[in-house]
Amino acid sequence: MKRLMCFLVFVLVTSWAAITMAADASLVAWWDFDQEISESTVEVAGGIVDTVKGRFDYVQGTRGRGLKCDGFTTCVVRKASEAPVLGEAFTIEAWVAVQAYPWGWCPIVAQHDGREAGYFFGMEAGGYVALRLAVDGQWQECLSKKVNVPLMEWCHIAGTFDAGEGVSLYVNGELVERFGVTGAVSYAPTVDLLVGKNHEREPAMYDAGNAIPIHFSFDGIMDEVKIYDRALNAGEIKQACAAVTPGRAELKLVRLPSGPDHVGQFGAFYESLKYRPEWDAIWRGEGPDIVVCFDKGPFRLVSWRGISYAPCWVTEQGNWFSNEFMERSCHTGELPGCCESMSDKQARYSHTKIVENTDARAVVFWRNNPAAMNYGLPYEDEETGWADWSEEYYTVYPDGVAVRKVTMWSNAIHDWYEWCQSLPILHPGQRPDDIFDPNCILSIANMKGEHKIFGWQADGQRTQISPSLPAANIQVSHLQSRFNPFLVLDDRDGPNGAGGMGPTIVRYSGTWSRFTQFPWRNHWPVTQPPIIGRYAQAADRPAHTYTATQYSASYRTTDITLTKIMLCGMTDKYAKGLLPLAKSWLRAPELALTSAGFVSHGYDQTERAYILACKQPGEPLRLEFTLLGSEESPIVNIALVVKNWGGGSAGLTLDGEVVPRGSTFRLGHNRRMEGVDLIVWIETERTSPVEVELTAVD
Repeated sequence: MKRLMCFLVFVLVTSWAAITMAADASLVAWWDFDQEISESTVEVAGGIVDTVKGRFDYVQGTRGRGLKCDGFTTCVVRKASEAPVLGEAFTIEAWVAVQAYPWGWCPIVAQHDGREAGYFFGMEAGGYVALRLAVDGQWQECLSKKVNVPLMEWCHIAGTFDAGEGVSLYVNGELVERFGVTGAVSYAPTVDLLVGKNHEREPAMYDAGNAIPIHFSFDGIMDEVKIYDRALNAGEIKQACAAVTPGRAELKLVRLPSGPDHVGQFGAFYESLKYRPEWDAIWRGEGPDIVVCFDKGPFRLVSWRGISYAPCWVTEQGNWFSNEFMERSCHTGELPGCCESMSDKQARYSHTKIVENTDARAVVFWRNNPAAMNYGLPYEDEETGWADWSEEYYTVYPDGVAVRKVTMWSNAIHDWYEWCQSLPILHPGQRPDDIFDPNCILSIANMKGEHKIFGWQADGQRTQISPSLPAANIQVSHLQSRFNPFLVLDDRDGPNGAGGMGPTIVRYSGTWSRFTQFPWRNHWPVTQPPIIGRYAQAADRPAHTYTATQYSASYRTTDITLTKIMLCGMTDKYAKGLLPLAKSWLRAPELALTSAGFVSHGYDQTERAYILACKQPGEPLRLEFTLLGSEESPIVNIALVVKNWGGGSAGLTLDGEVVPRGSTFRLGHNRRMEGVDLIVWIETERTSPVEVELTAVD
């Protein structure tokens, strides 16, 4: 059936192709992609059916249809025995619309054997057009150093070679580069001709580490790919470009997914978040991601597979932000790159789940291994096989505040680690400059009330250890949104992992590249190839930047575990305005219990909650206590966990006044094997004592 269909298509196109080729007999190959055939395409000049490998779509081209390549696997294969035979001169031209620039050298058309023989016409990682070829036994290269292919729109590109004159490159009909290399081309007639993909793995360009050769293909749409066995002159190239007036390219910028808009309720939800069809198609699995939504602010917390499930705050402007994750050094040469979830491109060692979800709070759990780029594990025990593992709990409340509790298990707990760094995440189409006000990148404060706003200092050597404030532990990262991500570090004394004591916040500064003064890398998120640390050249892919690193003493340490805690969330304040919140967590008011039927276990910083328990579950319940709020121990919203309360509801009074259940008084139940706990959240801010009474309601 496939052969019959291809034959019928061939019959339809050969007459038109014959007319076109009669006008120029030098046209020896022509892929117009107008015939939508599964797993193949007809090259109309030769009437040859070529295989199309990988994932692809036929979409609107410059005229007729075009081939949309997925950036990962798409490749048109022409068998070596049927490839055009070229001589002392040739031309290759094509129309391309680029979704994202390739990771490295990526052909439109190539037939070569390494750098020994053959030719390559395509582009490099910055979208600059290139014709590379073996001339007199030497690999030569001509690159359009000043003019590149634009993103998201149709562009005509062409390259010519003449043994007596050299190489010329054209973009949209204009000559952009000439290279006077002359001589005979050493072709590679035994190698298949490929359209849209390299013959072998290629290293990613601009990788800050030791680049690992990777597979990738052209990402975008190509159409009207032609090969001539002569060198067209500048006028003919200009005429070929002018002969086509393409419409809008069938491409669009795709934002990172954070779930449906306008959810309008607080809670944690399992949601399968889709990104790009091409990216989704290569992912293995359909399990849901997690989105925590809020009704007190247009922001959310997202745990998505494309970021190996690292929880990220998302502002009302859609700007993403991560507080990082456990990172270890790769202590052996067998583990390339950094050992962190950022390197776990396929989330092999990462998963997330909702462990509690009520109207009063949600708890999200994330387990991950700080893996190396080759999925190797750091500090693996030879006898047990266990290496480093990290678990994080985000205990999230309706006011947009969460406690992040991070525990790392390791056989080398005292070796270098990092766990907290401010990582704004960028959508395709966004640059760091689009989300930063250079005069207000961070606002920082400490528990003494000292505070300062920091802009970006671009003068001098780039650095990531610029000081902020002594004992700084409160930070807001300003992303040109109304609501911005904040953090509060535990301020207890003790070694902080950076050679100091207690909390410390250090900033980044300097000019980091010729493309932006800010750090800007796109090896994470979403990226699937094992790319270690790549500097972005354009806003074509998801990327990230970084502004500060945070250190604090451990909350708890054992021989094999290290636990850190922090408060984080979203705020419309500057750092100095968060001092009451920080005090309410780090200097929590004392709870004076007056009910005989309960016992108090005090304030648990890891939950931002007071923990109480019923002495005799099932008895009539009336819980009464006083929170001794003050200027130094203010009350900023109250969270309670009352163990063994049972499944019944509760009524609330504050200082004798009834508080109706609703936006400011919320409760839920957490069912354990041993009993049912009552979870309560009360919205109130005070600097004086308050009497609280909870009464069982049928």
